[in-house]
Amino acid sequence: MRYLKLFLLAAMAAFVSDIDAHTGPSPDIETPMIKIPAGEFVMGSSAEEVKHVREQYGKRDMYKNHPFDEEIPKRKVFVKEFLIDAHEVTIKEYADFVHATGHAPPRSWAGGHHNSGKEDYPVTFVTHEDAEAYAKWAGKRLPTAEEWEKAARGPDGRIFPWGDLFDPYKAATAESDMQAITGALCDLTSAAKVMTAAGDVSPYGVRDMAGNVREWTGSASPGDPKMALVKGASWVDMSVNARVAHREYIPKASFAHIVGFRCVKDAG
Repeated sequence: MRYLKLFLLAAMAAFVSDIDAHTGPSPDIETPMIKIPAGEFVMGSSAEEVKHVREQYGKRDMYKNHPFDEEIPKRKVFVKEFLIDAHEVTIKEYADFVHATGHAPPRSWAGGHHNSGKEDYPVTFVTHEDAEAYAKWAGKRLPTAEEWEKAARGPDGRIFPWGDLFDPYKAATAESDMQAITGALCDLTSAAKVMTAAGDVSPYGVRDMAGNVREWTGSASPGDPKMALVKGASWVDMSVNARVAHREYIPKASFAHIVGFRCVKDAG
């Protein structure tokens, strides 16, 4: 009887261990995180900045009716200390989540498998729900609009992560290809590997917040809870989207080749 009890206890321990291995975060997918200090930062855009953006892009069809005024006013906002992923969640990291939990893979993965050699690229074709599920599994969450913007621009209200003037050599946006930059940061078919753009670095050291892929946030549209805010530009977007104050809402149930995400968690 004593040996039977020991056998049952050992079997139960193995069963619990197996459950943990398939539901908890894997230790080898820990994305480096950067601490963003508590304090005020300058959020949004001034009326003059929005006027300049409209003059530059307002005649393009896709921006004629864009609500740039939602960026106004440029104001100080206090944000508590938090940690943010140094880069966008990669295909490798998301694949670990899919394998551990049985969550449905992104729609672009043929037969449920991603393309070999793309492990360090940002995961895309994920819905807002998918991104939230990954974040919860990893012990994190999606950033608020305020957290994302502070991490991208620092406390001083700069327009891009590196300063006030756009530079196509710094971020993976459409301009990188349009200007035929040698060793372009992206190509016409996909985003770049995370952290490829050496100049796309925020004052806190966070990477790829101006370009590469747009990113889901945890902030919903004030007028429609089924819409969520995405921040940053993708590799097919113009620099107008790369401005850290840029705001765009898309359906939470949507997924696209230009939308990925990164996570945050509370400090401490």
